[in-house]
This record gives sequence, structure tokens and C-alpha cells, in this order.
Amino acid sequence: MQNNFSIQVLRVVKSFWLTSKKIPRTMRLVILFLFCFVGLTNATDSYAQSAKVTMNVRNQTVEDVLRAIEKQTEFSFFYNNAHINLKRLVTISANRNDIFKVLDEVFKNTNVEYKVIDKKIILSTELASVEQAHQEKVKVSGRVVDAAGEPVIGASVIEKGSSNGTITDMDGNFTLNVGSKDAILEISYIGYQGQSLKVTPGKTLSVVLKEDTQSLDEVVVVGFGVQKKANLTGAVSQVKMDDVLGSRPVVNAMSALQGAMPGLQITPNNDAAGPGQSKSFNIRGTTSINGGGPLVLIDNVPGDIDMLNPEDIESVSVLKDAASAAIYGARAAFGVILVTTKKAKKGDGFHVNYNNNFGFQSSINRPEQADGLEWMQAYLDGEFNAGKYYTGQDIKTWMNYLTEYRKNPGKFQTTGDGVYVDPETGLNYYLNEKDLYANMLDDYGFLQAHNVSLSGGTDKLAYRLSLGYNSEQGILITDKDRYKRLSGSAYISAEITSWLTQSVDIRYVQSDKNMPVTSDKTGLYDMRLSVVYPEGSLTLPDGTSLMTNTPSNVLRMATDNNTIRDNARILSKTVLKPLKGLEVAFEYTFDKTWSNQNVNKASIDYTTVELAKIQTATTSSLETTHQSTDYNAINLYANYRYSWNDTHNLSLMGGFNQESSDWKKLYTYSYDMINEKYPSHSTATGENKVITDDHRVYTVRGAFYRVNYDYKGKYLFETNGRYDGSSKFPKKNRFGFFPSVSVGWNIARENFMKPVAGDWLSDLKLRGTWGQIGNQGIDPYKFVPTMSQVEKKDVAWLVNGAKPLTLNAPGLVSDSFTWETVETLDFGFDITALNGRLQSTFDWYRRDTKDMLAPGAELPSVVGASAPLQNTADLRTKGWELSLTWRDRIGAWGYNVGFNLYDSKTVVTKYHNESKIILKSDGTNNYYEGYEIGSIWGYVTDGYYTADDFEDTNTWKLKEGVVTVDGVSPRPGDIKYQNLRDDGSSTNRIDTGDGTFDNPGDRKIIGNNSLRLQYGINLGVNYKGFDLSVLLQGVGKRDVWISDARRWPFNSGQFGSLFKDQLDYWKPVDSANGDWTAANPNAEYFRIYGQGNNSGYNTRAQTKYLMNGSYLRVKNVTLSYNFPKSWLAPVTLTSLKAFVSCENLHTFTKLMKGYDPERLSWGYPFYRTISFGFNVTL
Repeated sequence: MQNNFSIQVLRVVKSFWLTSKKIPRTMRLVILFLFCFVGLTNATDSYAQSAKVTMNVRNQTVEDVLRAIEKQTEFSFFYNNAHINLKRLVTISANRNDIFKVLDEVFKNTNVEYKVIDKKIILSTELASVEQAHQEKVKVSGRVVDAAGEPVIGASVIEKGSSNGTITDMDGNFTLNVGSKDAILEISYIGYQGQSLKVTPGKTLSVVLKEDTQSLDEVVVVGFGVQKKANLTGAVSQVKMDDVLGSRPVVNAMSALQGAMPGLQITPNNDAAGPGQSKSFNIRGTTSINGGGPLVLIDNVPGDIDMLNPEDIESVSVLKDAASAAIYGARAAFGVILVTTKKAKKGDGFHVNYNNNFGFQSSINRPEQADGLEWMQAYLDGEFNAGKYYTGQDIKTWMNYLTEYRKNPGKFQTTGDGVYVDPETGLNYYLNEKDLYANMLDDYGFLQAHNVSLSGGTDKLAYRLSLGYNSEQGILITDKDRYKRLSGSAYISAEITSWLTQSVDIRYVQSDKNMPVTSDKTGLYDMRLSVVYPEGSLTLPDGTSLMTNTPSNVLRMATDNNTIRDNARILSKTVLKPLKGLEVAFEYTFDKTWSNQNVNKASIDYTTVELAKIQTATTSSLETTHQSTDYNAINLYANYRYSWNDTHNLSLMGGFNQESSDWKKLYTYSYDMINEKYPSHSTATGENKVITDDHRVYTVRGAFYRVNYDYKGKYLFETNGRYDGSSKFPKKNRFGFFPSVSVGWNIARENFMKPVAGDWLSDLKLRGTWGQIGNQGIDPYKFVPTMSQVEKKDVAWLVNGAKPLTLNAPGLVSDSFTWETVETLDFGFDITALNGRLQSTFDWYRRDTKDMLAPGAELPSVVGASAPLQNTADLRTKGWELSLTWRDRIGAWGYNVGFNLYDSKTVVTKYHNESKIILKSDGTNNYYEGYEIGSIWGYVTDGYYTADDFEDTNTWKLKEGVVTVDGVSPRPGDIKYQNLRDDGSSTNRIDTGDGTFDNPGDRKIIGNNSLRLQYGINLGVNYKGFDLSVLLQGVGKRDVWISDARRWPFNSGQFGSLFKDQLDYWKPVDSANGDWTAANPNAEYFRIYGQGNNSGYNTRAQTKYLMNGSYLRVKNVTLSYNFPKSWLAPVTLTSLKAFVSCENLHTFTKLMKGYDPERLSWGYPFYRTISFGFNVTL
């Protein structure tokens, strides 16, 4: 423990010495002597006599008492951790008592003695009262530094067996006169392992203190409180945000958390791609077929983590099992993410911190198109349009022109983007090859982040203010993809009396996201255009010049989709301590979120190579969506802790919670703008404006409890429970009780383990938990039949010449459904070994989701409505998690390795699908008993049909014994599937059977697209201020089925294109002369000849084109340098760090270019970010 005042004195002395160069040296010595004599001798002596302490504590640790004395006085304590039992419980009652009387009471009946040196109190069990005046004094000097070489200021240096001691100065130096040349020095400092070393006369000692990881009791945030990690029995993971965020160029917290904790799955939200992209997260796999995500609580109240500045986050805890999450009842079925924001601490000195980050983004992993000649040859091979492009150009002539143009461009008189007009036909031939998808990108996107915070406190007051600004300019040209966020927070806590503390936390954030709105007829990420497709403009027959439909032009014509979101939050917390061990907290939070989205469309003329005029939209329009949510939350809870006989520890917690949400939405649509550049609803001339609104209100109310007991930290017990009610359910089924129980056994603390464990095993804790949680994750009013209005444009009949008001039929509802229930069983163990350098956690769990809401019956379509929701479905998830960390130092080098791995599998155990139909009408998977979530149904590929499979090349009749296909006439080069099943109606024929699990035809489950064996790896090394960190993240197993324009050659037929990796398609040797033998029998892709007429058959889900979606991503690499404190002291800086960082450095994957393993679709380009910046604290 070290008093901040003593450090400040040392800083003032050193600062004076370094900055007073103009004062003569003798005068400086005199001034310093007077300062030391008056300030230390006189002030210390008088202060020691007058220092008074007031406290009334029962069963508190010695460590807590010493900290309380430090807060009330200017004394600081120094000691050897091995000599003082800081965990011993004491009871002290003092009312302005002399400090030494209090210390006598604290260390009564122990052999601990103390000595005052200045305003430092040295504690030891080996102080001797015998004067050493008659012994020969030996002068010893030395320097104490940490493993990074930084001086340790205020370290305690004591001669063993005596009261003789001192502390290190600002540079870590010390000088001490000891009794003999054989004296032993004991050097200690809080948070470090103490050292004992023998004096070497005449030699300056060099001491390197190592971090004592075991002396720091890690505290984990749990529901409505905190617990020591050593006493946890539930499945809880926690990370410090500063550890995972570091200096990374990320704008949202979830990006920083990816790969940081086992069981927390974080994936991109494809619906919100682009700058400021949000993330979707999941805990321990699928919980319900109805979807849903974890409950995110920001300081105990639901909130949007994307609207929170990562720099304002202190820690993030993930409650993964029912035992840890049951206290949140109905909202915690998908797990709980507890976000704790940064607060100031009482007694902290005043600090100002500023950090920034400047980053440059560049596109990566773009698909490479086939060049012009390759595309044209494939077009001929595909026999499209008798060798002519769909706009009339002869492909062979085009190839000749392009070949010559490559050799001598000046030979051709071209206009625009390599447009050559054939002198004979007057047709345009396009000769300039380019990367159309690179042309729509800037050289780089730019991001910047600035954060400043002020914090400080006294013994009664703590405060923190912060401001943050993030700006991300995307990588598309025209800068229509951009994101900005401005955030601010203010926190103050005041200890009004010894039993009353009041705090207020106010936060406000605004985000502004803009994305381009492109043509209704041409997608921005259209994959159909070839490399010779012209950029710029083309001239139509009527002489009009219009831009073409290339991606870059589509961007230039694009309008804006702009969303501004605001979030304001006020949190008031009152803490009462009426009795010893009892703490009562009352929290009130008002959270308001509102957003305004404006989608503007303009009707702009452009063209294609068909030279026809088209519009980006039929008419100009403006859509405005305004949404707001008022959220009120009340938490009232009390904690009581009691210990007796230094062996039994009991903690009780109980409380009440109520939360209400009031959500409103107003949607307005207008069209035919007078001014398309400045659209507004008041200047729209369209006759039929659309205005709709929506309003949803719900309330959750519950009472909860938690009981913790442990015996000597060896035997642990905890039970949680919550009685919850939600207005989302019918009145008679609104309430439910959700209990949990967990136990733990720390075997390492048993006496019989001491011979085995020795000093290397600190903890070996076995855990077991069981619990139930409810799920209220449905929309309100599901038990009320409602009718909605049909929009006028969708009404298909007239009454008296006008479209009448039309209502949809009311849906069928049930008034008896209730909670889905999630029941979890969890077993695990925690290991801490080798003085805290090795830590490991393992969990195995089984989670049953019961009574899921699903259609309760199969109704015929003539009913006109779907079956009402009822509690009729169950599913089970089994999984495991492993985390392992190693942290150590070798001399001045420090290093750490962290690894986490987790896996799970989910199976539907009950579902009302008696026929076991495997696919829905839209082709997606249907649920049935035994269905494994993520299953991929498909065919087993058996090579290609060859010419030898046919009787002749005229009728193309298959030979006897060759498998046929229902509804398809195969040709050489078509995919051949294995015949997996025959029945009375199908023999040696590929078909779909009756589409049920019992008769799926020739399909089977060929893979699973669930994320399996997810992992994260953290590597770090540091040396004398330099710090290198590497984050790896990936998935060990995943099957992926993708079928889109990027996946297949000429996916759009004659209007399509192909890529470099699609050139290996099946070709006959000489089909024109009847030789249908395969020129490349092991081709990657099926045939394209015959205009790809069997492409739908060839692209069915099958084993050949099932892709491996596993990957390893170098997520981040950061190199930083912390400037030595000795350099910073003269300029009154506390710390200064400079860094350079790279996000998404490289990805090892087997997927085709253009597919990111996290998104699995071609859309907003993927990018790498290189950034730099600095972090400074005053």
C-alpha cells in the first residue's frame, strides 16, 4: 500500500531539483534541506501525535482496515506480504482514537510490530527492540525496478530482524545503513513478490520485483453485485475492456470482444454492413427456434452496447449458465452480458487522459474476374446466342479486336471507356479491360477516434467526465458510406455520511450512419458485368449521353439512407449502510432512445450496353421512420454479509426489480418530389402518401434472491431465484418462478492435498450447477387477435371507382401459452497453479429449452391463417468450453499466452411435425424431432456424366444401369449423383422422394453450417516498455453451402460473367465433330455448353460444392511503446504510450475469394485497417 501524498512529495522534490537549474547548487541544497527538515521532521512528528482514526468495522480483513486508515490519514503502510496475514478478520470500534491505539488493537495477540519512518509505517514480525548502536554500520545502496525496467517508487526496504528501513525514491533508488556486512534486506511492494537478499558491501544492489498474481484477489461482476473469482460456482467469464481493446481501431465494443471469451459467439450483422457495422452475439449456441439474443445490461439496466464508447467500459462479464443468470429470470434465457462502465474511485488523484487512433482501411479479398478474352472464349463455349453477345456483337470479331487492341491501342479510334464503333455494322465493341469492383473503391477509407477523460476524488467524493468522438469514412467512392458517433458521460459519487452514499451517472450518445441508396434495377454488388463492360457514359441513338450501370456509376447516382440515433440515460444509485455488514441499494434508471431514418430515392436516367434509357427508381420518394423507446427501471436490493469463527462466511441478497418499455414508431412515405436534391414530405406532389404508426408497451416485474455460503473457502454453496411476471403473456400465465443451485469444492485447500499440491497448486475447484430460466423474448400482444390494414397500392379491386379500405383477416391466437423454460446443467473446474502463472477453466453443459412457442397444429391453407402459437416444442444443446492462460517473465522479458476453445451441438427433441417434412416451401430447413440445428440436406456427388453413359449422341438416351434423374435429361458434363434410395415408384433414379425424413429421396444430411470448435488465441510479449500483442480468432469446423452469382460460372446465363477460379469447367474434346469425350475429366465445374440449360440441376446442394468454412484469422497485431516514467516526470506526465496496430491482417481459409468466413456473402467490401496513435495521462 502506498499513499498518493507520499508519491506527490517525491515528485515535487524531484521536479524542483530538475527544473531549478538557474538557482545555485548550494542554495538548492539548502532549500531542499529546509523543505525536508520542516516538512518531514516537524510535520511528521506533530502529525503522528495528532492523527486520529474513526471506524466501526466488524469481521473485516486487516487489508481493508489498513486501507481505511490510509484514507483517513496521510500515513502509508509498507510490509512484506509473507509476514503479514492480510486476510485475518478483525473487529475495530474507534471514535477519533489515536492511530497507534488502533494499530495496537488490529495486531493484538500477534507478533506483528510496527515502526514509523516519516509518514510511513513499516510492519514486520521480526522487528527487534535492541539498539544496534554498538554495531558497525555498513552503507548499502541499490535500485528497485519492475520486470519492465521501470523504477518502483515507494518500495519498502527493511533490514531483516530490525526496525531499520527506508523506501525507494522517484528513481527506485535507496540508501540504508545496516548493522553488519552479513545483513539481509527484505524488499516488498504491494502487488509484487517480496525478495530477500544478502548485503554486498561496496556494490550497488539491483533488484527486480516480479508481479505477485496470487496476492491480487480478482473480483468478478455478477448479477446485482460482485464476487471473488475464487468463490464463484457458476459459469461466468469476465474480461477487462482495456485488456481486449488495447489500441485497436474498432468503433464498437463487440468487435473488441470477439474471440476473448469461450462461449461468446460474435458475428457480423449483414443487415448493417459498412462503417459502424453492428455485431450479433450468441452465448453457447442456439437457445430457441424463435431466435433471440443475450440480455445486455449496462450498469444493471438493458442497453445497446453499440451506442457505448468502448473507452468508457471497465469490464464485461458473461453469465452463461442458469445458476449465474437465474437472478435475471425471464429475460436471461439466452445468457446475460453485464457491462460495467468506468467510475472514479474515492481517494484517487486528479488525472486527465487523452488517447487517439487514426486508421486507414483498404479493401481485401476481392474476387478476381476473368480477363476479356477468357470471358469471350467461355461465352463461345457456352454456345450463348449463337456466338453473338446479347446486344449483337460477334464474339469472335470482338476477340480479334481485343487481341489487336492489347498490342496496339493507338490503332483504334475509341471514345469514352475504350468504345470502338465497328465501321461495317456500327456496333459498339468495348475494348478497355478494368476491374469494375476496384473502380468503386477509394484508395483507402479513413477512421479516427478521440477520447478524453477527467477523473479524481477525495476521501468522500469521486468523479469522472469523459468525451468521445469516432468517425469512420468508408472505402466506397463518393463518401456516401460513413459513420460518426459523439458520446459524453458524467459520473459523481458522494459519501454524504458514513452510512449514506449517493451517485449519479449521466450519459448521452449520438450516432450518424449513412449508406448509399442505389438503383432499384441495378445492385451495387452486381456480379454480372465483365471486365470490358464500359465505365463512364454511352451515347444513345437519340444523341443523349447517359452513365452506364457499373458499380462506380451506380454509386455516383446513389442517394442517401441516413439514420441518426440518440440515446440519453440517467442512473441514480443510493446506497445505505444502516448496520454492520448490511448494504441496501436503490437504483433508478431512465433510458430514452430515439432514431430518425430517412431513405431518399431519386429518379435518375442511366443506361446499359443495350442503349436503352432506364431510371434508378420509378419515381422520386422519401421514406421517414421515427422510432422512440422510453425505458424505466427500478432496482431495490440489499446485501448482507456475516462471518464467524474465521471459517464460516455467509452472504444474503434479496431485491425487487421492475422495468417498463414504451416503444413508438411513425412511418411516412411520400413520392414525386419537387426537388430531388432536397426532398421533403411537404414538397411531395404524389397523391397517395402513406402514414402508419405502431405502439408497443410491456412491463416486467420480479423479486429475486441469492444466498452464498462457504466454509474456509473450501466448500461453496450458492442458490439464486426469481419470481417473474411479464405483460407479454396472458394474465393467467404471466408469472413464473426460476430457481438455481450451485456447489463448489476447492480441493487444493484440503489438508490431504498439501503433500501433492505443495507450493505449485493454488486452486483446484470443482463446480456443479443446475437452474431454470424463463424466456419472454416475444412481441407483446401475441395473445390478442389483431387486424391490419392493406395498403392502398396492394388492394386489387375497386368500389365505385376507388380502392376501398381493406383489412387483413385476424390471426388465430391462443390465450394459454406461457414462458419458454431453459434448464441448464453445468459441471466444470478451475485451476490456478505455479503462483498464478497458469490458469485454466473447463465447463461441460447441457441446456434444455422446453415449451418453445411454435404452431400447435398443421392447418389446411383454406383456413386462411396460420396456427396459433402454443408451447409445443423442445430442443437440447450440449457443449463444452476450455480456457487456458499462461503468464510469466524471464528477466526483463515478459510474455503471455491465452487460449480458449468451445463447441456445442443443438438437436430438436420435440416439434409438431408429424410428417417430418424436411424442407419448408421456401427451401429452408423445417423442424422435426431429431433435427440437428444447421443441418444441410443435399446429394452425394458421383462425378460427371460421360459420353460412355449414353447409347448415342442423337437421342442422348442413358444406357441401362446408368442412374437417371427425375425431370432432367442429362448430358455429358452434367453432375451425376449417387442413387441412395429405391422404392416402388423409383428405381435407380434421382428424385426428392416425398420430402420427408423417412423418404427424402436421394438426399441426405451432407454437412452442418453451425459454427463448431470456435477458438481465440492471445499472444503477448513485452520488453523494457515495448509491448507486442497478437490476437488470433477462428472456427475449426463448419460446412458452408452458398449458391449465388459469385459461386457459379455464368450464373445469369448470357447476361453473366465468370471469375478466374471458374475457368476450369467441363469441356468436350470436339463436340462439333461428335467427340464428346471429356477434355478435362476432373474439371472443377460442370459443363456450360448448351447455354447452361441444366445449371439448376447442376447447382443443387451436393457434396462436391460444399465448402469448408473453417478459418484462422489474424485479427489484430499491435506494437506499442510505453515511455519510461523517468522521462515523463519532468513534464508532469503520468504515462505516455505510442502504438501502431493492424486489424484483419490475414485470414487463412479455403473459401473462394469474395467470401469472408464470417459473412459468407458478397456485399460491402471486406477491409484491413492499419492505425496509429498515442495515449497520454497527466
